[in-house]
Amino acid sequence: MRGILGPLAVATLAATTLTLTACGDGDSSAAVTSAAKPTTVPAMAAQPLPGQEVVQCGSGPNGLAVVTFTTKGADFCPTALSVATSYVQERTKKSDGDVAIEVADMRWVCGERQGDPNPFQECASQNESADKVRMLS
Repeated sequence: MRGILGPLAVATLAATTLTLTACGDGDSSAAVTSAAKPTTVPAMAAQPLPGQEVVQCGSGPNGLAVVTFTTKGADFCPTALSVATSYVQERTKKSDGDVAIEVADMRWVCGERQGDPNPFQECASQNESADKVRMLS
């Protein structure tokens, strides 16, 4: 038992440190590297599609972290932040169910999605199926 617990504790600490470093680095243009994907993506309850990358775009409305799944890289962050802001504004008008918004000539459908273990807010582009914007606490 002692031989298993030691490596398990070290792996858990390493994964926690990697996750905290990736989330709190403050660099809004940095994409999550492939080394970080195994620890950070399952917490967001999805894997990126082939060709997509997970890009952390910084803080959005209400202090929520804005993360996007996109093929456009960090250049997509200004749009992702606009989507998050528009969604939060529209959400105040409708307390439940999905909300449709339009940002940058694209239609988005947004709402709360069940994560593992915590729910999150997500907007999915209806024009570009590869683009998703998530707001995480």
